[in-house]
Amino acid sequence: MSLENIQLTITLSDPKLTPERLQTDTRNILSEIKKFNGVQNPDLIPIETAEPGAKSLGGFLLGILTAQINAKNLKALVGYLSNRLYGKTINIEIKIKENGKEIKLNIEGRNAEELDKEYEKVKPTIEKIFNA
Repeated sequence: MSLENIQLTITLSDPKLTPERLQTDTRNILSEIKKFNGVQNPDLIPIETAEPGAKSLGGFLLGILTAQINAKNLKALVGYLSNRLYGKTINIEIKIKENGKEIKLNIEGRNAEELDKEYEKVKPTIEKIFNA
């Protein structure tokens, strides 16, 4: 199985921030993860692909970005995001295609401890898929 087939959708939220500030933070994270080892095709999500009623700013979904990553670097990225975005809620949707099926896993937290606990819950599933 290819190591580059984990699709991530990363959503940031913080009710204390204005939409403009949240989008600025999202763009900053995007520029940082572009340099992260194992990350491919990171980008903001254009509003054209959104469901009706989705919040957007500047033609992109508010606080949401997408990327692909290999399995061996996923935990490091989760750790990086949790340390970088302390205080914001981070939701990471993980999509893995296996044998023609799509498996979706979700982790969410506001700090490194919460995200690490959530990652540990989905880790056995990810390892099972990539070690099979």
